[in-house]
Amino acid sequence: MEEFKGKRLFLYNLSTAGWVLLDSIWLTFAIAFLLPPKEKVAEGMIPFISNERFLGIITVLGAVMLFGRIVDAVADPLVASWTDRSTSRFGRRRFFLIIGGLPLALSTVLIFFPPVAHTSFINGIYLAIVFGFYFFFFTVYVVPYLALIPELGHNEKARISITTAQGYFSLIGSAIVMIGGPLLLTLFMQNTDYVGSYRKMIICLVILGVLLLYTAVFAVDEKSFSNARPSQVLLMDSFKKTVKNKAFIIYLFANISLWFLFNIVRSSAIPIVITLMGADEAFAGNMFTILFIIAAICFPLVGFLTKIWGKKAIMMISLGLFSIFSIFLSLTGLTPVNPRTWGMIFVGLMGLPAAVLMIIPNVILSELCDVDYEKTGERREAMYFGVQGFFMKLNLGLSTASLALLYSIFGKDISNPLGVRLAPILGSVVALFGLMIMTRYPEKQIKELLSK
Repeated sequence: MEEFKGKRLFLYNLSTAGWVLLDSIWLTFAIAFLLPPKEKVAEGMIPFISNERFLGIITVLGAVMLFGRIVDAVADPLVASWTDRSTSRFGRRRFFLIIGGLPLALSTVLIFFPPVAHTSFINGIYLAIVFGFYFFFFTVYVVPYLALIPELGHNEKARISITTAQGYFSLIGSAIVMIGGPLLLTLFMQNTDYVGSYRKMIICLVILGVLLLYTAVFAVDEKSFSNARPSQVLLMDSFKKTVKNKAFIIYLFANISLWFLFNIVRSSAIPIVITLMGADEAFAGNMFTILFIIAAICFPLVGFLTKIWGKKAIMMISLGLFSIFSIFLSLTGLTPVNPRTWGMIFVGLMGLPAAVLMIIPNVILSELCDVDYEKTGERREAMYFGVQGFFMKLNLGLSTASLALLYSIFGKDISNPLGVRLAPILGSVVALFGLMIMTRYPEKQIKELLSK
């Protein structure tokens, strides 16, 4: 097999910026757009859905997120099985990249166009359907895309190179949204209303995102870089084999706990800036600039430390540091330090664990795919990434629903921000459980199996 490098490697990894960009759009702006603080409503924002609770614990946004994530979770193993078993002439993975990109982009835009311009049950139904489509096509694109990592990277060095590059492009995709988004919003606000400005910003970002998605289609010629053959294992049999892998389950729950915290911090970033720091959306761009710069600086450090301490230790350190920094972030405004300075410091310190999150998990999972192949003779990379996605999407849906519930019970406004303050603490508790789980990961045995 040819070595996957040069321009092709660049174009493949460039698509990471595309799907991370689209995912970051709704994670960063959806809650602030659909459920704005009352102070922003006074300035022209529209609350499109109710913030009231039903049955004591369920909010409209929480129900929408859980429904969408259930659709997404079911789609993950289904799409994984389709792509593992695909015999398309375009390639097992590339065919799904082709058909998934445009619908993913369109559904991202539709999230920000509820049909009724006020709080309405109709908007809740609409958003449930749109998020269902969004999550399904996100899976159609991303599961095959990630499954290419162990196929294109033929050894650990090559895979770390791929995932490190993807880490950089993930930062670029996130930075475009979290830094460029508020700047675009401020620019458009000069000529139109709040809602119209948000929508123009989203459309501009999505156009760039969809162009980036299709660079991988032109880069990957699977027959030249991989000798993998379509799997013959049926969906349920493949799913059962995957979830019976003890090492995979240990890694999985540690990884999703880290993502639970990351999603909490990312989704509550703008509410934290507005309610705890007393700043506006544009300040969030400055804050994330610091985060991304430090994360980018830490990428080589992560690779260096991984060679010395191993991937297990790095994951555990990341879980611990992220938890500590998030707890300190929740104290913004309660210390003598200026709230904006305090927030900038601890968001910046999150750069190291964020760098680990973007590099190490997919390397660990690629190793587990190799171990499975040596034991079974079947290449089922997509099913491993699909099962990870299955639990990841349920986990992220739960984190968003938990965030909405905290806001509903404890408050999300400048005058009553307790829910915003408690959100990072909840994420930290979950991440610490993940740290304890990761202590059980059998890294030594995995290395021995691969060396043999």
